[in-house]
Amino acid sequence: MIIYCDRIYMEDGLKDGYLIVENGKFVEFRPKETNLKVDKDFSGYRIIPGIIDTHNHGCFGYDLLRGKNSSFNLTGYLKALASSGVTGVFPTCATDVETIEKIVNYVDPEKKTPNILGIHLEGPWGARVGEKGVNTGYPEVDMTLAKKFLKAANGKLKLIDIAPEVEGALEAIRFFTQNGVKVGAYHTNANYAQASAGIDAGITVATHLGNVMTGLHHRDIGTLGACLMRDEVDCEIICDGLHICFEMLELYFKVKDYSRFIMISDNVSFAGLPQGKYKGMTDDPESDRQFIYIDEKGFILSETGRISGSSKPIIFGIKNLVEKLNIPLEIVITMSSLNPAKKYGLDKEKGSIKIGKDGDFVVIDDNYDVIETYCQGNKIFDIQDNKILYNKDFIKSRKLS
Repeated sequence: MIIYCDRIYMEDGLKDGYLIVENGKFVEFRPKETNLKVDKDFSGYRIIPGIIDTHNHGCFGYDLLRGKNSSFNLTGYLKALASSGVTGVFPTCATDVETIEKIVNYVDPEKKTPNILGIHLEGPWGARVGEKGVNTGYPEVDMTLAKKFLKAANGKLKLIDIAPEVEGALEAIRFFTQNGVKVGAYHTNANYAQASAGIDAGITVATHLGNVMTGLHHRDIGTLGACLMRDEVDCEIICDGLHICFEMLELYFKVKDYSRFIMISDNVSFAGLPQGKYKGMTDDPESDRQFIYIDEKGFILSETGRISGSSKPIIFGIKNLVEKLNIPLEIVITMSSLNPAKKYGLDKEKGSIKIGKDGDFVVIDDNYDVIETYCQGNKIFDIQDNKILYNKDFIKSRKLS
């Protein structure tokens, strides 16, 4: 396949010319003057590397948190992801062995979906829920369960999140690290000393930095401060403008180099659904999430107006960082593609447009709308197909107005 585009964001710079993809790989680039006959002419568009989302719980009515329910459909989920330019993903699932095994054993025979590049387990050993720091009971780490997770993942577990102050956390952090699994600090009330102890034990990821963790204070800089200060920690960031204000993102980038940030979506099953009122995922009468509201901007809120999940894809965050913070697109796409690939040892094949790497790329317009998505040279999304990506059964059973 020979592709022409006047703005190709390759690893070694922005180029105008022909990109040749064969057998799923980028095999050659030729300058515009070569004047080749093309299979695809993307003049006026931009080609960026395929997006790698290492923290995603679902979207468009597909739910990965609950592997036993009817909205757990990996094929539908992956096809929906492709519409936002994702070519590689860590499904971020509930911590039960059955769900892990379903993901491990999934095969797409048609090769028409993004690659599952690993598994991310967010929990179960967290210490708080939400920004008010609600105590979840500080569950003690169960090492027997930890070993079951590792075995079920069969080498595909890339990241597990643990609150460093939970009893038994340091032992678990060392265990997973010794077995080649990255550990993230998440849902934590840890002070600076506790967070630092977790980093010393092996934490190298800050899970959705700034969200559901102790923030900066002039007498104790908390988990947020520890993760920014320590060079070995790479930081996940949600760039929708709601979870983290733009001024805080600017502060992050002044403290830590762009190379240490990984853009994530943290999307949940309600992400991408039409505006309206929905039945939530809990029947707890004490919860304000019995009903979920998707507002006119597409954000997911509880009955009391609390953020109740992330709804915007990474491409939305890319646009925000370029247009709101004036960060060059060449830098922003490293945070959405190359940085996660490097962090998890995938960069020999993934993460950038470079000769010899997998042919993963996204065609976008100047409004950052995804036009086409390719994974290993195969087209996995085309806006012209006009396909319905929603899980219609999910909407039918949960949309109330």
